Amino acid sequence: MKKRWLLALTVLTLTLGLSVSAHAAEEEPSLVEVTVNGEAVCYTAEVYDGTAYIPFYGGVQSLRPDAEITWEDGIFTASAWDLTMTVRVGDPYLVVNDRYLYIPEKVKGWADGTALVPARVLANALGAWIGWSGKVELCSGGVPLSAEALPYDETTLDLLARVITHESGNQPLTGKMAVGNVILNRVNSSRFPNTVSEVIYSPNQFPGATNATPNAESILAARLVLEGANVVPGAYYFNGVGKSCWASRNKTLIATIGGHSFYG
Repeated sequence: MKKRWLLALTVLTLTLGLSVSAHAAEEEPSLVEVTVNGEAVCYTAEVYDGTAYIPFYGGVQSLRPDAEITWEDGIFTASAWDLTMTVRVGDPYLVVNDRYLYIPEKVKGWADGTALVPARVLANALGAWIGWSGKVELCSGGVPLSAEALPYDETTLDLLARVITHESGNQPLTGKMAVGNVILNRVNSSRFPNTVSEVIYSPNQFPGATNATPNAESILAARLVLEGANVVPGAYYFNGVGKSCWASRNKTLIATIGGHSFYG
């Protein structure tokens, strides 16, 4: 295991050249102590803009010492009897048992082979408790997120991904997510129907959208927002940037992402 891990670090060091240089240009993070089950561990958390990042390898090993961690083709994988979790430096998400958890600032990486993920996201993935007292406090013993407990079904995923592709298939991932968020924000509002299907099929809302063939990034965007990621909280409408519509004349501009403006 040790030899395989050292080989992975060597290969990763060679493949991270471009991403590491960008990471190094960021403002130096503050370092804080990490405890697991009340005991200090050998790694620290790096805090960027209020988000504490911890090493994926160290975090998994301290919370799930039974997990085997490998690295292949740029992807770290943690495996145990109830766990398959993957991360890749530069990706805006972590995958655990086919559940996709959003990481807005992406998985960070250092030239020594370290992949850094938000402590809260890792704790959520593993079912761990997390607290803050000037240091990151983690407690193990929880149950990892499971595919059996998905908060959505495949029909809803497919329907939402089709609309995202139709409305924003050429937009960046956050733009695709924002379109999905508009639909889910409506679902969660008493002013609109309370299911994804009912919102999408409301008269004159998304005509023809469900005939689109979902592309891969639209499916990813749908997965992320259905798991709870929200890049435009409070947005219920969108339109092309600079185009006049009822929402642009009557509602508050919340954000502009790519070619769309979002209103609430």
